[in-house]
Amino acid sequence: MNKGNITVIGGANIEYIIKSSSDIVQGSKNFVDIEELYGGSGLNYAMRLLSAGESVSPLLYVGNDSIGKTIQSSLLHYFDKTDSIYPHVDSETFFVDGLNTIRSMIIVEGLHRTILAQDHNDQNLFLPYLKREIPKLSNITTVIIGHIHNDRADINVDHHDLSTIYAIEHFNDNQKLIYCNFGATQLAYGFRFWKGYLPKIDLLQLNIHEVKTFFTHDGKTPSLAFIIETLSELKISGIITLDKFGAIGFMPKEKNSIFMARPVDLGDEFVDSTGAGDAFCAGMVSVLNGNKNFDADKFRQAMEVARSWAVYACQSFGGANSCPSDKIISNFHKDTVKGNEVLQYCGDRMLDIVSLIDSTFEHHLL
Repeated sequence: MNKGNITVIGGANIEYIIKSSSDIVQGSKNFVDIEELYGGSGLNYAMRLLSAGESVSPLLYVGNDSIGKTIQSSLLHYFDKTDSIYPHVDSETFFVDGLNTIRSMIIVEGLHRTILAQDHNDQNLFLPYLKREIPKLSNITTVIIGHIHNDRADINVDHHDLSTIYAIEHFNDNQKLIYCNFGATQLAYGFRFWKGYLPKIDLLQLNIHEVKTFFTHDGKTPSLAFIIETLSELKISGIITLDKFGAIGFMPKEKNSIFMARPVDLGDEFVDSTGAGDAFCAGMVSVLNGNKNFDADKFRQAMEVARSWAVYACQSFGGANSCPSDKIISNFHKDTVKGNEVLQYCGDRMLDIVSLIDSTFEHHLL
């Protein structure tokens, strides 16, 4: 276990999982299974890290309503009453004033996932909450910034109204490890908007579809090699997840190279990939917590652990439905990593791999 608190900033919501063994036919009656779970990037990170024994300070986009109170109770299950963070989670200050907790619906049709999210909050409510709560935190070593719905362009006039920017600048000034896993709302601004802020973070994680869309400008999408080079020049490390094909990582200290986490085939044990990216992020932080100057070996180790966390998450529905203890995930990792180490590829071999990834995912992108 790492010492020091991990601050988690992001969403929390209720998820209604609608499961159908075949494609849903519009305009007809369909018989499905329905399960009610909780998710959202911030809650996914917090629940997985807390279950694995890490100390977490959750700052979540959650309102003081029936759903929010259930989320609060779920989190309190992991805290000892003597924990310094317990009073925050156990009080009214845990909730964002005036907010209605988001509801979302995940339609599962065989291997296909469709997510419908409800968000009636049309005011910037999260930034005042963060400005009130962040200064109260102590012994913070790492911050994870996930999807912040309240950073929508239609309700924020000035750049400094964005909660993401406030959090990045605050924790950068305080020399904390900053790991960003942006969602659709933040990515909609595009790379050119974020270019000036990205050098203030340590790690950026996106999936292949997100990173390609993030860099698309005037209808032109650059190659993955160009994207990796551009982000490396900004002195940040990155993770690009590749759906069922694993993930690649890169870091500015290791020029012209990538780290490849190959996929792990779960076979019939695969259930749902929802939240696997969030689990990967949490796994990375469980290893790198507080270490802003990690080397290639530590980065490789973090990717191997993160892959195991992500694979484990694919064995259940929802983003935080089944969170393993430290002992369970450690044993699972030992079995998963055997003969499946993260390898580093340099020069022409790196270019061959990223070119192949470009070709493989090209028909899925904009």
